[in-house]
Amino acid sequence: MRRGSSWLPPLLALALMAPQAGCEKEVHRAAGRAFQDILARDLSPDEQAAALEELVRTYPEPKTNPNLVRALRMLGDHHARAGRPDIAASWYERAVRVDPDDPDLLNLLGYHYARNRMNLDRAVSVLEKAVRLAEEQGYPARRQGLYKDSLGWAYRMRGDLPLSVALLEEAMRLAPGLVVIQGHLAEAYRAIGERDRAASLYLELYLRSRGTDRQMRDTLRALGDEGGRAYARDLERRMTTGLQGVVEADRRQTEAFGATLVELRASDGARLFGSLHRPREGAARGVAAAPASRGGVLLLHPLGASRAACEPFAAAFAGAGLWALTLDLRGHGASVSEALPDSHAFSARLTENLDAAARDVRAGLALLARQPGVGRDRLGILGAGLGALLAARAVLTDQAAPRPAALVLLSPWGRAEAYREPLSHLPSRAIFIVAGSEEDGPLATLRALSSPGSDEPRSLVVEGSGSHFELARSSPALGETLAAFLQSRLAGEIRTATGAAARP
Repeated sequence: MRRGSSWLPPLLALALMAPQAGCEKEVHRAAGRAFQDILARDLSPDEQAAALEELVRTYPEPKTNPNLVRALRMLGDHHARAGRPDIAASWYERAVRVDPDDPDLLNLLGYHYARNRMNLDRAVSVLEKAVRLAEEQGYPARRQGLYKDSLGWAYRMRGDLPLSVALLEEAMRLAPGLVVIQGHLAEAYRAIGERDRAASLYLELYLRSRGTDRQMRDTLRALGDEGGRAYARDLERRMTTGLQGVVEADRRQTEAFGATLVELRASDGARLFGSLHRPREGAARGVAAAPASRGGVLLLHPLGASRAACEPFAAAFAGAGLWALTLDLRGHGASVSEALPDSHAFSARLTENLDAAARDVRAGLALLARQPGVGRDRLGILGAGLGALLAARAVLTDQAAPRPAALVLLSPWGRAEAYREPLSHLPSRAIFIVAGSEEDGPLATLRALSSPGSDEPRSLVVEGSGSHFELARSSPALGETLAAFLQSRLAGEIRTATGAAARP
């Protein structure tokens, strides 16, 4: 790691000299500029930590350093991620000394100690204070639940099992559905010998992962062995029937949206699930769309979401006479696996999984191309967030694979430079970009890609809060607008197997 000021950015180096130069206000401004400069620089984690250390050494007082606590937290987080819990704790402790009545800081410090089985008396002390302050200040129930979970887990680590169970049960009541709290409570039940209660909670978590959590499966089987042969068989049966119920519930939910549950395989064997919406005859202005004039649209969700977010738009497209397929990308929704059990695992190896998810997109387009009246030349993609980036990348796929002829990019994820090359392979009139007026990054990308000019893509800024598919809340007609755009773009010629063009 490089240290010292010789490598620091010029603005930071000048700012660090400011205490010698003037009054308290000038120092305050200089410290703020120095901190922002550190964030703006493309520094490695170690370099950023070194710069932050230099910053807090130079500006150690909160009255002249408006970002002191944030810098101390960032240093603690850096060392925690690097596997240095003792050093991380020293930075968190320093942050608490600066702001000793912040429940979030107290929770951060206490849970860090509890998670690492360190200084457990101190962990309990600061977490009890965090819980008390949160209650006195009327924090939302969910946040209070998180603080009580931390305190309950600290009690568990210290061996105070009855207190642990009581706090964790209260935490789950205040913040229902949180995996971390449920897992902590299950472990506490197991520790006090409440095997059935522990098994029920673990089973719920296992089914929520759709059977992809190997550690949870092993835990359940260990619990079964503890209860004897008959208990183990019963628990195994509950696991099997529970997974069958998950698939059946998925099927029922898909049918409730007017679609059919479909299973696909990507080229690398990844198992994917989607909802296929058939065109609804006569739904668009009371006139049935001719089968030969239909197109197909693949809908791709943002990072961390699932195909359920896309369903209202898919229904609007089906009503306009289009086939629509909503797809759970790998690591999301129903398309999870032991290798990618959730979106966090997807994010952990983002570059690798972006390339892999391109196979998911190709599988979805191939399925749509096989539907009546679609073909390879009448395919469109509507992607939101991460889905928008994957939609643009699909234009660059191998010539042998189906490619989109029209794109709708909702709240595009990433900078404009990531889109320029792929979008240059489509006519500008085949591209529609949408962003919310309060989305900083996507709005900047929209403006960069659709600056005034006759050859720029069509764009729309939706006024109000929201992002991705939620933009329809601020603009109820958005689904119909995008359906009309895609219908107009995909109602052209179809290429036959011999390459001849046939008009609808």
